[in-house]
Amino acid sequence: MIWVRFVDLAVAMAVSMGLNGLWLGLLLAALAAGLLRILPRSNATTRYAVWLAALLLMVAAPALLWIPRPAPVATAAAPPIAVPVGSQWPAYLVMAWFAIAAILLARIVWSFVHIHGLQRRAMPLGRRDNIRVLASTEVRVPMAAGFVRRAVIFPQSLIGELSPEEFEQVLCHEMAHLRRWDDWTQLIQAILEAVFFFNPAVYWIGRRLKIEREMACDDWVVAATGQVRPYAACLTHLHELTRRASAPQLAPGATTRRRWQISARIEALLRPDRDVMPRFSRSGWMAACALVSAALIVTAKTTPLVGVEDVPLATMAFVHLSAPAAPAISLAPREPGRARPRLAVNRMAKAVQPASPPGLADASYMVVRAWQVEFSPSYYVITVVFFEPPPPHVLNGI
Repeated sequence: MIWVRFVDLAVAMAVSMGLNGLWLGLLLAALAAGLLRILPRSNATTRYAVWLAALLLMVAAPALLWIPRPAPVATAAAPPIAVPVGSQWPAYLVMAWFAIAAILLARIVWSFVHIHGLQRRAMPLGRRDNIRVLASTEVRVPMAAGFVRRAVIFPQSLIGELSPEEFEQVLCHEMAHLRRWDDWTQLIQAILEAVFFFNPAVYWIGRRLKIEREMACDDWVVAATGQVRPYAACLTHLHELTRRASAPQLAPGATTRRRWQISARIEALLRPDRDVMPRFSRSGWMAACALVSAALIVTAKTTPLVGVEDVPLATMAFVHLSAPAAPAISLAPREPGRARPRLAVNRMAKAVQPASPPGLADASYMVVRAWQVEFSPSYYVITVVFFEPPPPHVLNGI
């Protein structure tokens, strides 16, 4: 059936885009790292935006390879690797891809539901700038619970361990996550990591996004309080209290179990030339525009490494037909006052279907009823395509 062939073609295209995403992801990650290398004094907000742009481009770039190209590019060399259409291994590969991605997406859904359950069961402590402050015995680290109803949840056992100054600093950090919409960007990152789990560049960029996200919120705290060393001491104390605990997947928090992240954040806080302003700089706009331009140039000028095997026309819809013969062109007089060409086309179709003479009853020819009609002041120009060379009496009727 024809829909089976289209499914086979869609499977081959999915495998092709997934494999092309591997080398495109590595290329975009290298470009983003190089751009940030030449901007050593950029703040964490700028670096986070550049890495997020690289992640989104990594997903869009394989699809851009399928955009029709001008003739000089379209006639370039064929892709070195072609995924066969109708073979079994692409179908098995796509089914495994979808199965693993479905499991990882189910974990994201569970984390989403779990966070909202924690919000419902938590005890309210107050409200700060239209954001609820809650306490819960079910969590072990402070976390920003966003999405529909935004809140900051503190562990019940941790409230008495923090001084009032440390409590305010941790609360400012978590509120910065919500004001920056990190809950939604982290959700997008988690979905992309689940769908493209096989791409190492996605995880490498995701690792950079996690550390830059926390550093950007550290900048919010320092910009609001003006205290660098007390906040660095607060992070150290908080890590000592929660070093073996973890937060839900979709809830950004001030600490993590990874010691290297805390060390990198404290080292960055104590750097004297650090830009702590939580804003997207002008150099960041230039870097993001350069990254987008490079991605467009690569996808427009580069031949994909992995393509799709050419599909013969006969296998898609007209299995019993051979390749099209040369078209026959006819001029039908245009009658005055006749606006629509359909009547002329109908008369044309009637004229080319006479009774078959003896010996031609089994002739395998047909007329494609997809006409290209051109208008002139006096004539309709109608092109008729035959899939088999027709008998002479058919040509004489045109």
